[in-house]
Amino acid sequence: MKKLILATVCMSVLLGSALCANAKNNEHKFDKRPPIEMVKHQEKLAEKLKLSEEQKEKADKIRKDGREKMKPLMEQKKELHEKMDKLRKENMQEFEKILTDEQKEEFKKMRKHHEEKFKKHHKQFREKDNKPED
Repeated sequence: MKKLILATVCMSVLLGSALCANAKNNEHKFDKRPPIEMVKHQEKLAEKLKLSEEQKEKADKIRKDGREKMKPLMEQKKELHEKMDKLRKENMQEFEKILTDEQKEEFKKMRKHHEEKFKKHHKQFREKDNKPED
């Protein structure tokens, strides 16, 4: 029973760490995309939709206004993630205090394995995101 509880706690901590790490690194694409890529995307969209010059100007203003409105929210999001990271680290330290040396070593191996699996999985998504659109 104790092993089951320990395993459950370990996996919860690992999963929580992975989810928070992903959330921290998963900002909106337009924030991460280099400006030239944003411009190309906007041009491609305008071309496919056959937007008039007036529509293009209005769309550009809508995008700019939207970004300005989102800035304070993105800052709040950043602050929340920082608080979550701090709390997660504190929780991890407390959890590790209850482990024996043998359990700590096993937990370290589990974390390393999980991180490698996580990186491999997300590498596939990054590669998919970088493929040219049709």
